[in-house]
Amino acid sequence: MSLAMNLSRLWAAIGKETKIILRDREALLILFAMPLAFVLIMSLAMQDAFKAEGGATFPVVINDLDGGRIGKAVVEALSDSSFFEVETVRAPEQIDDDKIKDYFAEGRYKFAIIIPPDTTEGAKERLKSQFSFSEKGENEEVSLRLFSDPTLRSDHGRLVATILNRILQGLESQMLLEQIAGAMGGAKTDEGGAEKGRVFAEIIPGASGANEEPLPTSVQQSVPAYSLFAMFFVVIPLSGTFIRERQEGSFLRLQSMPVSPWIHMIGKVVPFFIINQIQIILMFLVGIYVIPLFGGDSLTLGDSYLGIAMITVSASIAAIGFGLLVAVFSKTTEQATTFGGISVIIFSALGGIMVPKFLMPDFMQQLANISPLSWGLESFFDLFVRKGGVGDILQEFFMLLLFGFICTSIAVWRYHRAVR
Repeated sequence: MSLAMNLSRLWAAIGKETKIILRDREALLILFAMPLAFVLIMSLAMQDAFKAEGGATFPVVINDLDGGRIGKAVVEALSDSSFFEVETVRAPEQIDDDKIKDYFAEGRYKFAIIIPPDTTEGAKERLKSQFSFSEKGENEEVSLRLFSDPTLRSDHGRLVATILNRILQGLESQMLLEQIAGAMGGAKTDEGGAEKGRVFAEIIPGASGANEEPLPTSVQQSVPAYSLFAMFFVVIPLSGTFIRERQEGSFLRLQSMPVSPWIHMIGKVVPFFIINQIQIILMFLVGIYVIPLFGGDSLTLGDSYLGIAMITVSASIAAIGFGLLVAVFSKTTEQATTFGGISVIIFSALGGIMVPKFLMPDFMQQLANISPLSWGLESFFDLFVRKGGVGDILQEFFMLLLFGFICTSIAVWRYHRAVR
């Protein structure tokens, strides 16, 4: 009889809380609409930054005043690269320094390359003079001019300079072979001679068998990240229900009823737990079906649906436990909203929700481990990106459960004291 009565009271408490939540339709809509908007916007906005080939492309203008072999090789090499969008200005039109500054100010180009007149002929004469194939005096080094938008990171400029140097080194080796072959009366090497004569194979990242850490796509980052953010954001409506009970006198009536604090707590927890599950299902569906309609990547869930369910449940328990903790210690709605909202944002910033952890410095990546949102996000990465299973997420799963249990236990203890 006692068990049946407790179940009846629990069902009544769940029904009461559900009606309160459904009554505030605007707040309920925000709980679903806000994270869905975040997922859609951030997944599309960051998809280039997460691409394996490096993401954003850089518009480049090349002023080819040479019109010879070197100018042609530089234009072709950069045009074939996925990193650059190349526009060529041919001789006799010449771009001066002021014009380049205007281009950068307008945001039209990020880099400008000027290939001076007679660059190809100057390179040939330089090679001849170095090996005494020519009676002319030693020529100066042949140089190209590279300009970078001052607003770019310095490493981007160094990257382009390295690429140009590599192109020129390849041309230099090829032209050198041709000069040697011509001087020795041998057969003339073709334009692929330098490549055919290479001793070492091209080094390809990841081909050596090294165990490199895979990076998520923008969708694999954004969907689980903002799903967790939405789960923890229930701290605001959850704490609001407690405070309204105190303000409206419901709390005083509960003191006179023979209802265990656990029953009252569970009655509040269950509706928000269901909301969390609906939130994450909707977020996953948006990642799988909606984002690809806008040109983004589709969310891949990995192979362990049990692992996904475990993390979803444990993260929800952690989020609701934290919400209960904030609720019982807050005296006003303003306190709960301010402290709860700010603490979730701090947890999110630390945990790699807003800024991916692989972009953080090392000490920040270590600091991220104190955030429960980081535990959940790493678990989703284990499942989605690293193709792991249940065994790979057990540590984070139990950490989230423990966090939720500690928060809930403190909240029940505080609530029980208040009722007594």
